[in-house]
Parts: sequence; structure tokens; C-alpha cells
Amino acid sequence: MCIIKASSLCFEYSEKTIFNDASISVAPGSITGLLGPNGSGKTTFFDIVCGLKKAKKGQLVNRCVRQLYLSQTIMTPPVLRMFDIFKITTLLCSPIRMSQEQALKKLAVWSPEIIERYKEIWSKKSSVCSYGEKRWFFTLSLLAVGADLVILDEPTAGVDPEFRHYIWKCLRGAAGEGAAILVSSHNIEEVVSNCDNFYMISMRRFVPFSSGKEFLDSYDASTLDEAFIRAAAAPVFTEPSEQS
Repeated sequence: MCIIKASSLCFEYSEKTIFNDASISVAPGSITGLLGPNGSGKTTFFDIVCGLKKAKKGQLVNRCVRQLYLSQTIMTPPVLRMFDIFKITTLLCSPIRMSQEQALKKLAVWSPEIIERYKEIWSKKSSVCSYGEKRWFFTLSLLAVGADLVILDEPTAGVDPEFRHYIWKCLRGAAGEGAAILVSSHNIEEVVSNCDNFYMISMRRFVPFSSGKEFLDSYDASTLDEAFIRAAAAPVFTEPSEQS
């Protein structure tokens, strides 16, 4: 059974249509990727799922009991240390009080290599942490809190290759324990390599794919980037005129 199922969604800003008859589903225990050019509606869809925006038409079924959403932009008070931010985050997101020990215990199951670096960041002031460090610290902390639906808007943006690897390793660990992971990214290879399935936003709809090969074949492309460009440039879907 899908934890998220959207059917025939329609959404627009003023005169700009973002989604027209768009459908997508997200299953528990899996990582679902979402691809699309800037302005195609990735963040808008996440906002709809979280109830921050409302679709004009269509149906959205959200069966999750508890969901977590990490937005595209992270801003932290520079005077706080990262453990202070962890405490604030977990107080807002977790039904129980979380400790560093509890977070480390869960992360150690998924990626033991990350533990020492996580503890190192723990005591740093936010002002001396790079954006990438804040990004992966937030992502791993939220995964450790636990939820049946985790939505991540470009979680690896600004993160170096080493920690991109660890983030995806922990995402796979969380999915393996039953969480539904919905993640957007501009890195197509990353999505193809790590997601169980993915959708490309094209023609104001969600086009589903189960593999990189299917993506390449669908757009008669020799590279993933070429397939992405062709999908993004596909003709915009329009309703047939009343006279036709």
C-alpha cells in the first residue's frame, strides 16, 4: 500500500500552471526520487504533501502517521552549537526526547563510518560549520529521529562526495527499516543509482521510471543529462480546445 498517493493534481500560480492531471505514489520501505528543472514544481509538490499549499484539483492521500520535511534552504543561528540545534530540531520533530546517544546508535547501524565525524560536528558552533556540514548533520539527525515519511528537498546540495555517499547510505538504511523516503535532486546519476524508482516532472506531470535505462530509452538519449534535457524541453501539455 502506498503511503502517499496523488491523483490528477492540478496546481497553478496566478497564470502559470505547475501541475495538470499529475499523479504520483510513494511506497513505504523505498526511496522515491523526483527530478525536474528549476521551477518545475518539486518544492511545490512537497509543500502540497505537507499541507503548506493546496492543489486546485485532484486527490492527495497521505497515510503517514508522522512525517519530516527538510527544505531546500537551511539557516541556523550562528551563536548556537550544533548540539543546541539538534535539541531544538528533535524537540519539534520527535514525540520523545532524543539524545546524542540514541541518534548515534541508529546511525551506527546504517553507516558506522560517519559516527566520529558526526560527534566532531556536534560540538562545533554553527558559524564555523560549512553549509555542507550543516546539510548532512541536519539530514542524518532527522533520519535518526525516525518517521514513516521523510521528505528531503535536495539533501546533497553543497555536500562533498564523501558525505553524499554517507547520506545515501543512511537513507537506504532508513528505507530498509520501513520508512518512505521522497527526495529531490538535480544530480541525475545520484537518483538513478540510489533510488528504487523515480519520477521526472515533464509536461506538468510526473513521468515514472524504474531505471536509468528506461529513462534513456524513453527519450532516445545516450546520456542521463541528455535525457533530462529532452524531458525538460518536451512540449507543454495543453487541453484540447473546445472546437477540436
